[in-house]
Amino acid sequence: MKRDLICAAVILAFLAVGPALAQEKKAKPLKVTGDIGLLDTEKNYMIVVTKEGKLVTVDFDKKTKVTQYVPQNAKMSDINLGDAASISYKKQGDKNILDSLEVKVKAKKGE
Repeated sequence: MKRDLICAAVILAFLAVGPALAQEKKAKPLKVTGDIGLLDTEKNYMIVVTKEGKLVTVDFDKKTKVTQYVPQNAKMSDINLGDAASISYKKQGDKNILDSLEVKVKAKKGE
């Protein structure tokens, strides 16, 4: 009887944990296109303003892939406010984590 009770408790525990583990699947990246409204390289986050005026805040780290057009690898410090950006990010809890960033740099006068 005691053994049956223990087995039932173990099975119940696995059934309760199963859905929680299923929710932790690898998040599919979301994409947003807009202008960079704020870039904080000290706190490692940025805000992208979409054409509709929506503000999307994402966090980044040193592993974030940054590409500048003409396509070449770039750093966050190469990015300027107002640059057109296309980002890919994943939801992690209540945060949006930047996966990749593509920026079209505005041409300088005379170029």
